[in-house]
Amino acid sequence: MPLFDEEREELRTGASLAAFSSALFLVVGVIWGFPWQMVLLLVVVSVAVAGLITAMSLPDARRDALRRAASRDTLIAWAGRNGWRYGTELADFTTDGKGWELPESAVSGGQLLAVGRRDGVDVGISCFTELWGEAGVAWRTAVLVRLPEERPPTRLRRREIRQLDLPQEVESVKIDGRELSVRYEGWPVTPLWLDSRVDAAVRLAASLPNA
Repeated sequence: MPLFDEEREELRTGASLAAFSSALFLVVGVIWGFPWQMVLLLVVVSVAVAGLITAMSLPDARRDALRRAASRDTLIAWAGRNGWRYGTELADFTTDGKGWELPESAVSGGQLLAVGRRDGVDVGISCFTELWGEAGVAWRTAVLVRLPEERPPTRLRRREIRQLDLPQEVESVKIDGRELSVRYEGWPVTPLWLDSRVDAAVRLAASLPNA
């Protein structure tokens, strides 16, 4: 089974950790005059610990890589069905003058991006990760809907969000200028998941009263 880039990175990190700890114990052993048997034991233990840490992290790296691959394929398919394009860099959508230029403030940090037209309105999608808690990573998807007119900045409270006809995974809803942004927990791994979240954001934009 071929390795993903994330797995290769974990293996490189484990190898670097093993090499660094082994070199450290060798230097300390020489400086302090430890018996070579003790130095060898410390080196073996450090290599084993580095290998164990790497082995424990590899399943998470593969799971994350599979999630990225599934989300990439989902966004490419969505962009193809909805008449626009997919990319991994914001510059892909802001330098050629074609179509809607995604607002940098709304998609900053996006790792997977797509734009298209849904029910006659411009829609942008940004998949990104952010730190969550002390050592966790949260996966987020932002759906942006282009509004027909400028609106004052607005951010809905949790109580207001619960009153809307939106999926349970909604994390935030805000309006900034001509963009409605609905952020969801998770990344799109199936077309049905993505279509339902995009359609919910488009319906919400259509239901907004005139400014």
